[in-house]
Amino acid sequence: MSEIVDYYISAFSAQSLYGFYHVVAVFSMVVLIWMIGLSYLVFKADTGSSENKFMSVLLFCEGIKASWLALEIFPYASQWERLWDIFFSLKMEPFMFAQITSILLYLSFPIYYRVNLLKFLHNDTLKRHVWYLAPTLGLMAWMFLRTQDGFAFQNASWIICTEAGTEPFIQNWWGSITDRVYTFRDEIGTCARPFDKAVVDEPVGSWAIILLGPIFSLVGLLFLRSSMKQSQREREGDTAYGTLPSRSLYIGFLGKVVGQLTFFIVVLGIMPALNGGAFFEFADNIRVQYGADPSSTERMLYFIWCFTLVITPAAIGFEALMFVHASLKDTVFGIDANLRTTFTNTLFTGVGAFSFVFVSEAMENVVGYGMVGGVAIGVMIILGRRPILGLITAVSNKLIPEEYSPGELKYLKAYAETIQDLVLTERERSLLANLASAYEISPERLSVIEQNCRESLSIGLHDLVIRGNDA
Repeated sequence: MSEIVDYYISAFSAQSLYGFYHVVAVFSMVVLIWMIGLSYLVFKADTGSSENKFMSVLLFCEGIKASWLALEIFPYASQWERLWDIFFSLKMEPFMFAQITSILLYLSFPIYYRVNLLKFLHNDTLKRHVWYLAPTLGLMAWMFLRTQDGFAFQNASWIICTEAGTEPFIQNWWGSITDRVYTFRDEIGTCARPFDKAVVDEPVGSWAIILLGPIFSLVGLLFLRSSMKQSQREREGDTAYGTLPSRSLYIGFLGKVVGQLTFFIVVLGIMPALNGGAFFEFADNIRVQYGADPSSTERMLYFIWCFTLVITPAAIGFEALMFVHASLKDTVFGIDANLRTTFTNTLFTGVGAFSFVFVSEAMENVVGYGMVGGVAIGVMIILGRRPILGLITAVSNKLIPEEYSPGELKYLKAYAETIQDLVLTERERSLLANLASAYEISPERLSVIEQNCRESLSIGLHDLVIRGNDA
């Protein structure tokens, strides 16, 4: 237990920017859980829609991309090497799969959102199959590449310093100790403070896949923009024509692309310029953070490196928030309430499962009986279910505010059924007015609700025939 305490004390020290690295890891885990939950909600909203399936897969992959630091909330040092034998694969394998799949999904946008230059791609046959073919091809591509030179993570070692003023030493993790590891150790020189850090191969091919992501996300953005502009010109407002269903989705994707391009520019431009023209790797962070007498340039590199850690999860988190905004703005008939209920249950289940695994692993390392800790935390969560659900509900109410009251939702359902035939008789109008009065809906609010309903059904006011009773 003392080793865990010492680890986190060091991680949250002033020299480590008060745990900024671990704060980003926690934030990444939150974004991951949120994106997976959102992906599930989109899929469940219409399980028969190819577009929903496509967007669900995309959101899932974006969540995996945001989580590349998430597992580092656990102690990451040589003492927990057995744990990281498992965690490293869980960290990198899904991440690389998601990177490749996302690129394929970006290139598939014209299939679901019509672009004139590529309108031959916009057909129902492709829509029905691309949503699962893209992740299948992505998985196959990574399974092949992961064993190839330039892509495989073949060697890993630990650079360890037991106390300030001593020389660091090397401990092999897997593969062999490479010249690169010796170089990093020599560049550190005398340790400024104790540390225990991993130096893992950073294959050129894997970095190429990561840095290609922002480029292809920009291509996807151009596809979406072209689809939106085309929709404006043709005045086609519904998704039956293959246009992006909401401007909010475009803004969310735009924010994500801006974030990814910022990461691209910092990693390939700014940091190499400050690093003597050499590419700045993860292991370089050890040198600039733990060297005995870091220069002002090295301090700047450390601060910029810490900044880059938060760019991707923050950008994807923004995309998720805008997706929620789009869902609320463009959807009626209580889908927002359904989202809230499912969000609450999903988050509670996720927190419970994560807590069980975390405490089990911690107890296994401390006393050798991991199941004891898992059962204990499980009992605590069950006993505290009501206040926990209350907290989650409060959060979900902030993230997914109620767009319609229960009475308004009932009125919406009645109004939608009434105007399906594009005819509204005086008797129907009178009954709807009585219903609105019973639910205490003001005339101003009534006008907004009915307009939103007609827009969701692609019915203009001029299309609706209002006439007297035949009798």
